[in-house]
Amino acid sequence: MNIRNVKVIFAGDGAVGKTSLVNRITTDQYGDGDIYKMTIGVNIAIRHSKRNGTKVNFAIWDLGGQQRFDIVRKQFYTGAKIVVFVYDITARASFKNLITNWLDEVDKSCKTTYKGFVIGNKTDLNDFRVVDFEEAKIFAETRGFEYLETSAKNYTGIEHLIELITDSVFIDSPHKLVKQIEVVS
Repeated sequence: MNIRNVKVIFAGDGAVGKTSLVNRITTDQYGDGDIYKMTIGVNIAIRHSKRNGTKVNFAIWDLGGQQRFDIVRKQFYTGAKIVVFVYDITARASFKNLITNWLDEVDKSCKTTYKGFVIGNKTDLNDFRVVDFEEAKIFAETRGFEYLETSAKNYTGIEHLIELITDSVFIDSPHKLVKQIEVVS
């Protein structure tokens, strides 16, 4: 059996749900309910999958999103094959920061091509949505990324996200750099 080892980075502002998504993907657990625990630097989790006679070992790096971790965080991008950009659909600033900060940070620090996904998380709070689905989808697609909305809390979109990440290991469509688009605040 063939074996592939793949480094996956979850990037985005603090408190957008990166850790909860990683927990759902790797342990099928949500965590401590609504208690927020900041990721200090990085947490690494493992997920094993099989596809097309190949065992895929995912090392999933959950990066602390607070600005104070900028300097430390940059060294963790090396070798990433997949980057999952996460924002909170109820927090416009977290979406704007994907466009103005996170994409640039990853591109400068990763130094290799990668497959990208944009995840609008916290759909369980859809009544408080401030980022339009179409706006986020267009942002993702202009960069060659897949777009998906999830809720780590109620498991919405998690299986689809796992399938997309696993499938992407076998599809050759790396991130393409394009000019930034302006986002209306």
